Amino acid sequence: MSILIWTILIIAGAVVEGCSSGIHRSSEIIVYADHFRYSKNYHLLEPVRRFVEKLQTTAANQVTLQLNDYDFKNLNEYFGTHPGPVTFTPQREYVVDFINALKWRPSPGSARGSHILILLLDGYDPYTFMKPKIHKLQRAGVEIFAMWFKTISDYNLWDIVSYPPRTHLYNMLEYPSPEQALSALARSVCRSIEGKEKHLKKALLSHVRLSDGGHHCRGRVELLYNNSWVWLNDLHWNRHGAEVICRQLGCGPSLDLMLGDTFGPGTGNFLEEVDCTGEEHDISQCLLGEWIERDPMRPQRSAGVSCLSSGFGNVQLVNGSGPCDGVVEVSLNNTWNRFCLWNFNVREASVVCKQMGCGPLVKIQEHVEGDVGPRRKIVEETHCSGSESQISECGLSVWSSTPCLHNIHAGIVCSTSAISKVALTGGNSACSGQVKVLHDSRWHLVPAFEWHVEEEAVLCRQLGCGFTIERSLVKEMQIRRDKDPLTDVQSIYCAGHEASLSECGAVMSKGHECESGVAEVLCTQTDVSKVRLVGGETPCSGRVEVFYNREWGTVCDITWDLFDAAVVCRQIGCGAAQRAPGGGTFISGSGPIWLEHLFCNGTESSIAQCGGVISRNTMCDHSQDAGVICTDSL
Repeated sequence: MSILIWTILIIAGAVVEGCSSGIHRSSEIIVYADHFRYSKNYHLLEPVRRFVEKLQTTAANQVTLQLNDYDFKNLNEYFGTHPGPVTFTPQREYVVDFINALKWRPSPGSARGSHILILLLDGYDPYTFMKPKIHKLQRAGVEIFAMWFKTISDYNLWDIVSYPPRTHLYNMLEYPSPEQALSALARSVCRSIEGKEKHLKKALLSHVRLSDGGHHCRGRVELLYNNSWVWLNDLHWNRHGAEVICRQLGCGPSLDLMLGDTFGPGTGNFLEEVDCTGEEHDISQCLLGEWIERDPMRPQRSAGVSCLSSGFGNVQLVNGSGPCDGVVEVSLNNTWNRFCLWNFNVREASVVCKQMGCGPLVKIQEHVEGDVGPRRKIVEETHCSGSESQISECGLSVWSSTPCLHNIHAGIVCSTSAISKVALTGGNSACSGQVKVLHDSRWHLVPAFEWHVEEEAVLCRQLGCGFTIERSLVKEMQIRRDKDPLTDVQSIYCAGHEASLSECGAVMSKGHECESGVAEVLCTQTDVSKVRLVGGETPCSGRVEVFYNREWGTVCDITWDLFDAAVVCRQIGCGAAQRAPGGGTFISGSGPIWLEHLFCNGTESSIAQCGGVISRNTMCDHSQDAGVICTDSL
């Protein structure tokens, strides 16, 4: 089988089609495509070639195409008649062999932020064999997208791409043309790249409000963009953006969106568009269009939205045999509403189990509604990561006022007991080894797939060890063909700041197969006890540095937030944290970057009490050094 591989380095300032206007981006991307679709039909390569070139636009870096084909001479002639930045050399590998041989590490001097693998697949390869290496790539910080060209079952790829699959997995056949499919993929890649630039984007678009609607949850959308209030054009306005704005304003879910100056025309300049998935918690996390001066000769219309005036209330389980099973209902505006089963999965269900004070999810079950009486709102879509403490923190949509398909609503069964103990076995100390958890008086292995640094940070904290040690360097590994071990634990979902795994979402599944092996953890046995601020205008501001392994080093800003900053301010004897700026606010440091992630809930007296990740081969660089600005006194 033949492959195409492009390696792209997008430097700061590059303009990528579909990415936000005004944001400097940087990333390292590998695009892989198998040859079946293109063999002797090289004209089909044109959309893919343009896709790669658009990702690379203005980056002024070479694109390397590696390809081996039985008709290599004709391929050479084809690319000879299509000049451009693409060069190629022969190579022969199956996709599984390519993935397992892939050695990924930050390139010396590479730009910060994103490391992305895009798979363009057209075959029936045994993708299951890729899972162990894919898992290691994801653990190292590589985000994985896939697009396929045949009517193969997409569930074969769900565990290959990064979460959530709906923004990382694309079927070419669902789009009118390859160009449109690849454009949608490019926009998702942009979202990933810009996700590492959250501090820059929040500084660009800092606030949102709804005007002239008579209530703060209804009105014309206005945004504080680059320190000036602008209104939003309605040309590309859709329900996903409306859901994000309602969530950001602390309202309930969006009820309707309005076009055509429903709340009156905006004055002054406007923002061309915002492109959201609906899962963002802040409108700045969406793709942002251009800030445009209004042209009186070309009338533009403003976008509006109407949200429920209040957020979510309580959650309850009804018609069950006990407090931990039944049909799921959530209170919206003092009315109980049910969830449509078709968009309610194990992550959402595990959050409900946690919110109800129950143990892990055992199963989701169908509930066929009979005569529902007066119509009420149905929660049509729900999007949770599984780490939320309650369902109101998830992305929810209640747009459908009619019963969902076949009137099938979501019911769940949760365990009545939580994960009571954890242990690491087979390692060199109590702070290293394979992960086991005690549930219902039985010890269970934990699968490696979907086990991430957030769960590790909580586990190390629960065991009384230090921070988890992440080994980001991804080396070649052999395809494992021995029988996978079985366990009753399917997934555990933590945010990283929990005190124990019992506070995380979890899913139990009897006889679950550990296709990516068993989770293994290495924690430090010493605390990161010292912290200081460097390069600020006062002793209570500056770049954050921590002392570890007898050397001062910096903290990466990937998950850096005000909760982490609050603990640092408290530990050094300053007042409350005012800001938690990312890289670029203070002069960059040098030497090691010790902490790749820090997970504090804001109440700890020192960072040693938080969860954290020390990386031996971090994919951060010093342009991402975290900073803090505290008040000068308590």
